Amino acid sequence: SLQYLSPTASQVIGQLSPVGMMVASVFILKEKMRSTQVVGALMLLSGLVMFFNTSLVEIFTKLTDYTWGVIFGVGAATVWVSYGVAQKVLLRRLASPQILFLLYTLCTIALFPLANPGVIAQLSHWQLACLIFCGLNTLVGYGALAEAMARWQAAQVSAIITLTPLFTLFFSDLLSLAWPDFFARPMLNLLGYLGAFVVVAGAMYSAIGHRIWGGLRKHTTVVSQPRAGE
Repeated sequence: SLQYLSPTASQVIGQLSPVGMMVASVFILKEKMRSTQVVGALMLLSGLVMFFNTSLVEIFTKLTDYTWGVIFGVGAATVWVSYGVAQKVLLRRLASPQILFLLYTLCTIALFPLANPGVIAQLSHWQLACLIFCGLNTLVGYGALAEAMARWQAAQVSAIITLTPLFTLFFSDLLSLAWPDFFARPMLNLLGYLGAFVVVAGAMYSAIGHRIWGGLRKHTTVVSQPRAGE
């Protein structure tokens, strides 16, 4: 996906993952679907349309590189949903370090035949540093995700993950200003930027909207109760 899309676009599409995980949790983990989740999903879809407003015709009418990027992004989101649900099920039997060891071992075995280690010697110092950072980031990030899954509900984890596109958008703009030769600035109009925020808001509302409304109802009930002696 990143070969055809900007990091921001890829992360925005990735917000299908937490919402998809909530839907999958309803059918597989037997969790309840709330009205806030439905509203949040509709907000997310509306935000996606706003974010890709300049490329909608290209995406739905032409099989271009950009369209392939979107297809791969949606496919990656689907795989992530499968991974998240499977991990939630496995956590009933295995500890998170065991799951991660199994994951990394199987991925290494599956991808090693496709790898070309000789390319590493051709990387510049900057590219090599980025490669090492990505490897460590994956190790630490998925370790933290596994621990979060063990300690939180899936909805709470999804709410935190939804912030990723905003950080990606912020740092993409910041790094493109600092090092324009290395980082390209996202090609977004005002509606596209607004769409990114709507996508994140929709995904987050799907995850924790019921808690927000529950807290407001509880606060209203406490305030409306008469005090003793009144």
